[in-house]
Amino acid sequence: MRKWFSTLPPYIQATIFAVCASITASMSSIMIRLGTAEIDPLQAVFLRNLFGLIMIAPFALRSGFAPLKTARLPMFGLRAVLSMGAMTFWFSSIAYLPLAEATTLNFTVPLFGTFLAAVFLGETIRKYRIAALLAGFIGVIIIIRPGSETMQWASLLPIIAALCMASAGLTIKSLSKTENSTTIVLYMMVLTTPMTFIPALFVWQTPDLPTIGIMLGVALFANLTQIFNTNAFRVYDYSFVVGFNYLRLPIVVAIAFVMFGEIPEIWLLPGAGLIIGAALFIARREAKLAKEADRIKRGPSAAASDIEPPSKRR
Repeated sequence: MRKWFSTLPPYIQATIFAVCASITASMSSIMIRLGTAEIDPLQAVFLRNLFGLIMIAPFALRSGFAPLKTARLPMFGLRAVLSMGAMTFWFSSIAYLPLAEATTLNFTVPLFGTFLAAVFLGETIRKYRIAALLAGFIGVIIIIRPGSETMQWASLLPIIAALCMASAGLTIKSLSKTENSTTIVLYMMVLTTPMTFIPALFVWQTPDLPTIGIMLGVALFANLTQIFNTNAFRVYDYSFVVGFNYLRLPIVVAIAFVMFGEIPEIWLLPGAGLIIGAALFIARREAKLAKEADRIKRGPSAAASDIEPPSKRR
């Protein structure tokens, strides 16, 4: 099977990985909803990290403790704090909001990422991306409708989670320059597990076996999502792969309707359209600029080889 899969075109491989990532991410959200119906979201976050660490540690440390060697522990600590915030707000949003609304509002991660990169990294935001950011945040306003009778303060939870995720993404971008992916993932689990245990103590209740099974499922699906996404980005362009992330919405809507009887509000459709459209535009714009920068870096000869047919290249 692996040999056959390796013969497929890269974009087909990336598609399969990305679709699998959307499915496992959706299943993780469903399992979080089931788990937080039995235990507090703070305890659910701790169990997700604990079980995730138990699952990943044997693979990450199979060659010894070399992945734990780093000179950037403070940056890992910052990443862990941001990841803890992201998971806490995300789990809480799933517990208190309709799944479709929480999922859609969480799609604002790329919007916040673009804004934060401009503020903290000095990256230039040109008029097209400014327009995309405005469109995306108009979509958020359409969904939460500030001042209306139907507005829920819980709607801010997935937005704050998205802000934390985008901030954590910047730390990962920095860490990836000097650390390998195994070290980054392992340290996140090693640090967030004891950090999330402290708030979990204040709401602790001994989970029964079905709840433990659910939280094991959350950790498993979350880890699989990371693996599928990593492989998809490895074999093909980011701008192509990221579009499949939004398959989570129809999957979650369908499952939430069948399992919980949730019917999305009509305002979700235009809001989701603006948020997803803005995020996709930013992703494709970033990919185009990255290719142009790489072409300039490689020089005129590289630009010529990009145009020349593969059959004529030496």
